[in-house]
Amino acid sequence: MTLEDVAWDRGVIISPGKLNGSEARLVRKGRHGVIRVRADATDIGRRRFGIAHELGHWELHEESHWLACSSADLRDYKKSPQEAEANTFAAELLMPTCHVRERCEKSSPSLEMIKSIADEFQVSLTAAGIRVVHLTKQECILVASKSRKVTWWIPKSDRCGVWLHQGQSLSQKSLAWHAFDGAVRDEEVEDVGADAWFPNRPTGIGFGVSEQSMLLARYRVVLTILTLADSDDD
Repeated sequence: MTLEDVAWDRGVIISPGKLNGSEARLVRKGRHGVIRVRADATDIGRRRFGIAHELGHWELHEESHWLACSSADLRDYKKSPQEAEANTFAAELLMPTCHVRERCEKSSPSLEMIKSIADEFQVSLTAAGIRVVHLTKQECILVASKSRKVTWWIPKSDRCGVWLHQGQSLSQKSLAWHAFDGAVRDEEVEDVGADAWFPNRPTGIGFGVSEQSMLLARYRVVLTILTLADSDDD
């Protein structure tokens, strides 16, 4: 059964069309609705997550009659309760916990795992990466960078006591910096110093950082998975 079939069963029509500044949009009138998705979207994974996200709004937020969701909304699990709920719904619909959790818990989070889940469930690397971060047992962070600056980041939890900043410049000590030049293999894993990513971490907080980075050439974005481990050194 396709997402279009699921939507039709719930009284919603999927309509590709022009959208400015949004990945997907939901319009509701009574028991019927229309989800507009970008007709120029070439990434099937992003398109599917956008549809599933709007279906989440349809099922969970009956009071909303018009919603336009940006790419940032499709990553939002903290700022907006509505967007977080729609994303959680979409992730569960497309990548059911019962099928994904075991592999996330058995192995360390990695780009290979993210790519495997993205391929199997026909979702974007971003959606698969966020799912891995949420379901793994290890403390880790998913980071996206553009023009060698952090554009967004998603941690497994706030317990590690460190953070990144939007717009933070990448360090030349990181693999991500070199990935922009195509000088890093996707499967390459490297233990980097904590200061490669967290130069302003609080005094006394020490941990190891294992990094994997890959260039998404179509978007000129580098996707990074950082795995954190307790350490006595920096």
